[in-house]
Amino acid sequence: MNREKELKAVEEIHQASLKILNEIGIKFGLDEVNEIFKKNGFRQEDGRTFFTEEQVMHALDIATKEFTMYGRDEQYSINVNTTDVNYTPGYGSPMITNRDGSVRNATFDDFLTMANLFHMEKSYDINGGILVQPYDIEAEISIPAMVYATIKRSSKVLFGIQGDEKDQENIFKILEIAFGGKEKLKEKYRYIVLSTPTSPLKMDRNALYTLMKGCEYNQPIAVCSACMPGSTAPVTIAGAVAMCNAEMLAGIVLTQLINPGNPVMYLFASYGSNVQSGNASIGTPELIKAGRYGSLLAKKYGLACRSGGGLSDAKGVTAQAGIETAMCLMHSNFYKANIVMHSAGILDSFATMSYEKLMLDFEVIDRLANYMEDIEVSDKTLAIDTLKKVVETEGIFLNQKHTVKNCRKAYIPQVSLRTNLPEGMDPNEQLYDSMQARMDKQLAAYVKPELDPEIEKQLDDFMLSIGMKQEDIDKI
Repeated sequence: MNREKELKAVEEIHQASLKILNEIGIKFGLDEVNEIFKKNGFRQEDGRTFFTEEQVMHALDIATKEFTMYGRDEQYSINVNTTDVNYTPGYGSPMITNRDGSVRNATFDDFLTMANLFHMEKSYDINGGILVQPYDIEAEISIPAMVYATIKRSSKVLFGIQGDEKDQENIFKILEIAFGGKEKLKEKYRYIVLSTPTSPLKMDRNALYTLMKGCEYNQPIAVCSACMPGSTAPVTIAGAVAMCNAEMLAGIVLTQLINPGNPVMYLFASYGSNVQSGNASIGTPELIKAGRYGSLLAKKYGLACRSGGGLSDAKGVTAQAGIETAMCLMHSNFYKANIVMHSAGILDSFATMSYEKLMLDFEVIDRLANYMEDIEVSDKTLAIDTLKKVVETEGIFLNQKHTVKNCRKAYIPQVSLRTNLPEGMDPNEQLYDSMQARMDKQLAAYVKPELDPEIEKQLDDFMLSIGMKQEDIDKI
């Protein structure tokens, strides 16, 4: 990689995005939004809105870019900036890949188990979103039901879900109950509002309802463009990144017209396309390369970015899954992806979540945290006196005081196998057993976070009022 060429490419992509916004424009699928742009002097022709460079840069200037978000329990907080790396759970998969490789529908019980596991995992201060899409919860209430369940099962920062106008009304009613009313909720950043443009160069009603409701409550808006080169974007990386960047800049401008100073995040994603099937391909070097430039564009604007994740096209917990996921998460750390979405458990191009891969991905994240730490360099760690003693006495390091004192500071995996296995024992089966043991340990240690009984009753009553079954409420 040539840093000078990299930064030159970023500037050229930025200029291309401005050209896209000025010459092609964005189609917004809500009359109310088009009226907002009209009142603020934006050029509109044939149902599209066009942006000048000054309008874009003004919005970036006034947006809140660095801020702190708080969980229900404020010991869980995240600093949203251009340097800290924060992980969010897997998102959106409707299926579960079992240990034997079979695949089944995800259930509400799976959602609740995932919520517990992410609550227990120390690398995460964020929980929620569509941890899995449960098939056994009515579609009409599944989005607010997932937000409600996460609030009751976890006290970490909440990751949001895009939905229609009714969904957003219900979500924010839930948040009002949980955080003491609308005005109280507006005082602190609690809920990451996910608003996703529709490539190429559109924002539909659901994305706009979600964005507008988030601005009404002064919650951070994460504009998340997620294109597929060759399918919903130009097939070349430069063209896809320029288009995605234009979509996200347009969404950020809208947030500032609705609520000047509203906090924003830049959630970049450009997936690969399998030209043989037309499906998304998420384990490719191209995805990571596109994310590299998305990260650099976000940092050019001073915005927190999303990039990477624990992504894989593999159909099971295989070597392929390990290669693709490790490469993707390594990129996220190198380029300081401040929100790492889909960070654990994902298989088969988002189609499934796997409990076993979840445990392995947690370990990859642990390993990367260890790798990214700077080492201490001091007389104590250089250990020259110990080295001199061993050399002069022709001794060994194993029995030295320095070794005994410092050996336990080395990284110890919680899943990976290091010890010798008995002859004939299948190492893959042993690894699966180790994954299961870590998961069992976390679930056994899980304690449901405290929630004021009056607030819990109000939440339960509200969910009953919108059609959630008592038996499902009782599960939580």
